[in-house]
Amino acid sequence: MNKLLINTPQNVKFEYNLATLGARILAFGIDQLIIISYMLLMLFLLLYSGVFNLSDSWTTFGLYSLFSLPALFYPLILETFLSGQTLGKKLMHLKVVKIDGTRATAYQYFIRWVCSIIDVFLCFGAIGLSSIILSKKGQRIGDLAAETTVISTKVNTTLNHTLFAEITTERSLTYPQVIKLSDFDANAIKDIFDKGYKRKDYNIILALATRIEELLGVKREKSPEEFIDTVIKDHYALFRDK
Repeated sequence: MNKLLINTPQNVKFEYNLATLGARILAFGIDQLIIISYMLLMLFLLLYSGVFNLSDSWTTFGLYSLFSLPALFYPLILETFLSGQTLGKKLMHLKVVKIDGTRATAYQYFIRWVCSIIDVFLCFGAIGLSSIILSKKGQRIGDLAAETTVISTKVNTTLNHTLFAEITTERSLTYPQVIKLSDFDANAIKDIFDKGYKRKDYNIILALATRIEELLGVKREKSPEEFIDTVIKDHYALFRDK
């Protein structure tokens, strides 16, 4: 799976898994199924209400078009209000982000939506598929125009192994001040850190590192990510035999 490596201004490194082509196609298929289901439901409700029997063909067409507008704007509305996800993307654990890994703006979602005319509806999606395959960052035309890409939000199952490796081995304490932390504090720190890492939100990690500095009365000399990792390892090493 292709990677998108980001080094944030706070010097926290994140590694994103770019969405696979198969996952993006499945997400698109789910979204299209939702849209078609909605449009069929609207058609059924209008038929059941008898509106079509009371109107001429143009009025009927206008009413159906009006009720179908949410389906037209479905990708734009959901990506804007669900932070880069439609229902299909959410089910497939995908998300639209900026190239720097941060949350995309409403304008960028709009650009992607407008460009779907080229990506999806011209040549039966061949242009969009070709662009995703040929682009180093898995970008369709809309992504290139909006400076976005689609990533996988699945948490790497080896997260604990990569971040907290060798936690059970003998090691000297970097921060003896961890004695001030209770087991509850240490677990809370790890939970918050995992949440920030999962969301790829370095602001959470930076705020957590700053709070730990205040609690322990220390000054970190590492990146926020490495500092928190060291504190958790120190706490475990100090209390594991107690």
